[in-house]
Amino acid sequence: MNNDTSEKKEAKKNSILKILAITGFIGIIILIAWASIQLVSVVPSAFSSLASLAESVNDTNNTTDGEDQEIDTLVVTSATLLANTKDPVTINWNTARANGSYVFSYDCADGVAIDLVSETGLQSIRCGSNYNIGNVDSTTLAIDSEKNRYTDITYSVSFLGTNDTRPRATGNAQLTVFNSDISNEMAVTDDEQPPEDVSDDTPAEPQTPTTPAEPTTPITPPAPEYIQEYVYAIPTSNPNGNTDLAARYLFVGEITNNRFIPSALAENEAGAIQFEVKNLGTKTSKNWSFTVGLPGGETYRSETQSALKPNERAVLTVGFSGADVSSHTFTVEVNTTPDRDRSNNDFSQRVAFVD
Repeated sequence: MNNDTSEKKEAKKNSILKILAITGFIGIIILIAWASIQLVSVVPSAFSSLASLAESVNDTNNTTDGEDQEIDTLVVTSATLLANTKDPVTINWNTARANGSYVFSYDCADGVAIDLVSETGLQSIRCGSNYNIGNVDSTTLAIDSEKNRYTDITYSVSFLGTNDTRPRATGNAQLTVFNSDISNEMAVTDDEQPPEDVSDDTPAEPQTPTTPAEPTTPITPPAPEYIQEYVYAIPTSNPNGNTDLAARYLFVGEITNNRFIPSALAENEAGAIQFEVKNLGTKTSKNWSFTVGLPGGETYRSETQSALKPNERAVLTVGFSGADVSSHTFTVEVNTTPDRDRSNNDFSQRVAFVD
């Protein structure tokens, strides 16, 4: 009798434990489902966009002709939204694991030129054209803006898979380039000279003639080892416009196998300086020449150079022999007539030499 009662109590106890376990398990499932719903509601929509991008870009079954393929969006950003002219700017974008490469392009803007910066120097690129930059997630730009104080630049990065004929993903961004050397005020043109002040009727003091300076004996320039020249985009010349040649320092380095490699200069070893001459005006220039002050006191005087069309530039590399100096200030001056703004025809750049 007692045994039957004990067995019934034990069976009742086991049944209660099973009910409690099942109830707890159901409660845990409900709690997990509720937490999942809350998590999805707070995750940014950008997360699903990036997931969609990765899925579509990584899809090896995408067609290469691109007729039925939707173009996804790349998120393109830059290290800064306001950059000083000639300062390097790094841009980045989100990537996905896929076989292919990225291309860069930028919209044309008056007086703006962009170079791609790499370990071997600057690569000149044309506005409105696509340039393959490889399977990377960032690149550095050298932006030169010479017309306006503030210029907005729109650029894009696109991804193409191997054998693709159209992008699988693309993204646009914009930044502003600031040139502190350009005033907000309208400049006076050569043909619009300010009127003379005639309010004072007092005759001017007679000027004492000055003795002309003695002519200096020109220094015989050493022959450069190598001069490299190439050009940028060439718009149409305006016959009623102005010419404005501007000189700009780029790099120093060495010349190896007729190729310029940016690097530090060493004492008593041969080196080279690379600089740019660009027509910032709207009219084709006359022929021009330049001089370069080289280490050791020599001055190189170039032969007559061909005329530059508007927005056309020449990148020149002048090699020189070694000099026993610890530093040198390179001086480059461009000589041409007529020229709208002569203040940008020359530059000086001090460079330290390493032991």
